[in-house]
Amino acid sequence: MSVEKVLLIRHGETDFNRERRLQGVMQVPLNERGRDQAAAVARYLKGLSIDALYTSPVLRAQETAEIIGDLIGLPPRGDRRLREIEFGKFEGLTFAEVERRFPEAHRNWTTGYLAYKAPQGESRQDVQRRMRAAWDDLTANPDHKSIALVSHGSAIAIFLGSMYALLPDRAIKNTSITTLIRREEIWEIVGYAEMAHRTNQR
Repeated sequence: MSVEKVLLIRHGETDFNRERRLQGVMQVPLNERGRDQAAAVARYLKGLSIDALYTSPVLRAQETAEIIGDLIGLPPRGDRRLREIEFGKFEGLTFAEVERRFPEAHRNWTTGYLAYKAPQGESRQDVQRRMRAAWDDLTANPDHKSIALVSHGSAIAIFLGSMYALLPDRAIKNTSITTLIRREEIWEIVGYAEMAHRTNQR
């Protein structure tokens, strides 16, 4: 039997999140709030049955997964296909700074072309391909029934956008959980960007 349930978890908060800066694959650590968020989601997950925990190797996701893994007793397994989209020269900047420094690139990026790459970055299509490859591999494991994947806001949104024509109009906040259940060969979203574990999340 292959995997029947997947929890997609966004990492905890960083200072760059607070400042609304594009992080991409920059190695930005969790801040104190992010560590508290990771501990809260770990306590919530402890009550669930999870057979394996996978994570993006980017620092903020890895730290989140380690906090979760320590509490639920599962060592996180790194998979670089789960990393955030690479924003290239945009990384470390706010969107206002990107618009000012790279007006044409900003315009192309925000129009939403799947194949467009930020300078020295990757496209949304690139993210879809690698995230889908990871998904297909990890959900095919016959030894696991339920798994958790720690990833990133844009990567999760881009991946889900490749699977579903319509998604809820809700932000994927730090440590939010999106739950998918396999019904025969169809994956159904049964919980989107939920924050049941964190009632005071802004």
